[in-house]
Amino acid sequence: MGKICKSCGHYYSGEYCDKCGYGKPAEVAESVKKYRKAAKKKPLRMQTEEDKKLYAKWAKEEKQGQVQKRTDPKAKVHFLIVVVIAALIVLGFALYKSGAVFSNTKEEVIQQYFTAISQGDYDKFVKCFPKEIKREYDDDRQASGLSKEEYMKALYQEFTDTYGAGYSITVKFGDMTPLSPDDYDMTAYKEQHGSAPKLSEVCEVVTNIEFRGAKGSQQSKLFIYVGRSGGYWHIFGMDEDMGSINADGSPNEGEIPPVVENEDTIK
Repeated sequence: MGKICKSCGHYYSGEYCDKCGYGKPAEVAESVKKYRKAAKKKPLRMQTEEDKKLYAKWAKEEKQGQVQKRTDPKAKVHFLIVVVIAALIVLGFALYKSGAVFSNTKEEVIQQYFTAISQGDYDKFVKCFPKEIKREYDDDRQASGLSKEEYMKALYQEFTDTYGAGYSITVKFGDMTPLSPDDYDMTAYKEQHGSAPKLSEVCEVVTNIEFRGAKGSQQSKLFIYVGRSGGYWHIFGMDEDMGSINADGSPNEGEIPPVVENEDTIK
């Protein structure tokens, strides 16, 4: 059944006027906009209560329409995703800096140092040190023209000559003494290497070492200084007591005691 458009007088048979769009549910028709605009110009003193309610309804509809146009329904989801990713990045960085993840221990870095020497593993060896010392080893190796394997062999050839090929290294840890900022100063380190890392912890680790091979054996007591920076422990230096030691770490002026079987032996 046909209808006459209340806006333009056009005859139409659908749900809305196909000429001016009056009655179209998806959007406010142009004719309705014109009608509302003209109606709003009606003086306030001539407006009835129905007019006021109708104008209020129109204002609400127009406001809702504007908000709907400005708001992307996916914007909140995208915003939440960005916030979550940012939070995870911040949390991950904080955990890394604190050493809660991707960290090592004082014992592990020292054990890695002697394992790298025994195995001739250059990459594992230089990772035991802070970046400044690592850089110096890298520069020295490149200047020498040696491969990583050749460099490690040349660096510790003395051990092979003294103890024989395939020598083992036994590592036993003694006292671990935390050092306060008053006990250590990075000024000399910075002058020597150009820069110095910011250390959150520093510790002196008494480490008893035994080299044993076909040609001979020797024990020594080392005072290894390790520092923690960026969640990782690195070796910054060591002092050696050339005298032999007993199994309990006490000095031994006599014969070298036998290897204790339950110690960490590296071959």
